[in-house]
Amino acid sequence: MGLYYETKISAENQAQADNILNSLLEKRLVTGGQFIHAPARFIWKGKVQDMDYVTIHCYTTDKHKNAVMDDVRKTTAEEVPMMTFTLPDDINHELREWIDQTLT
Repeated sequence: MGLYYETKISAENQAQADNILNSLLEKRLVTGGQFIHAPARFIWKGKVQDMDYVTIHCYTTDKHKNAVMDDVRKTTAEEVPMMTFTLPDDINHELREWIDQTLT
């Protein structure tokens, strides 16, 4: 199927993360996702901000990468959605097959 990406997408809260992931799943752009909850601190508009944050950790392919970015931009409430697409060094055969079957 091409390149496989380990993908992380930010959300300001669980409700937003649910909306983002549900939209991506309905369109079969990602395989599914894990929610990682953690406190976050960053500079926003010149000030240090603290908040609880949710990161969606999922997998996608190069075929769907641009569509994932477009959909997240439409679904998120964040002014600057944080999305990363990392090429893993390698993934096991079973995971590769599951991604291929899920995202066809």
